[in-house]
Amino acid sequence: MTREAEPGVAHGTFLYFSYGASMDLDSLLRTCPGAEFQSIGRLAGHRLAFSLESKRSWLGGVCDIVPSPGDEVWGAVWRVPDAEAQALDEHEGVFREPPAYERYSVEVTIPVGDTLGCRSYRVASPDPVGFAPSRSFKETVLRGARAVGLPEEYIAQLEAIPDNGRAIGATT
Repeated sequence: MTREAEPGVAHGTFLYFSYGASMDLDSLLRTCPGAEFQSIGRLAGHRLAFSLESKRSWLGGVCDIVPSPGDEVWGAVWRVPDAEAQALDEHEGVFREPPAYERYSVEVTIPVGDTLGCRSYRVASPDPVGFAPSRSFKETVLRGARAVGLPEEYIAQLEAIPDNGRAIGATT
């Protein structure tokens, strides 16, 4: 069963599937203060990649979701007010020239078995080789993954991702 809106939930919102730094509540609330956690979710047929480099903010690769049969990406499903959609798009770099990310409609399965139609984002022009994430970015993703309650096996996969050793605020 796929559903976009749940009974009893006010109109004027959308579901957002986050799989990177925006799983961390503090990070997301800076952009979308009205966001509310709904559930964890699994996006089948995709893998996590680091196909965009953030040279100023995160000092390394940032998350992307890439179609990949047989793989899966876990993340958080948030209910976000429509009034915050533009702020989220701006945060994801949709309007940059060239754009960093683009909107991407996905269907994620939540633990109770329902499938939800969600907005997500993917890198607009992914680098096929990719970039190692910074230690700071990886720690933020892991903090969010633990806080929302992603499966331990998936968290172990995230922990095993090599980082580039760089940290925000550190001098090199």
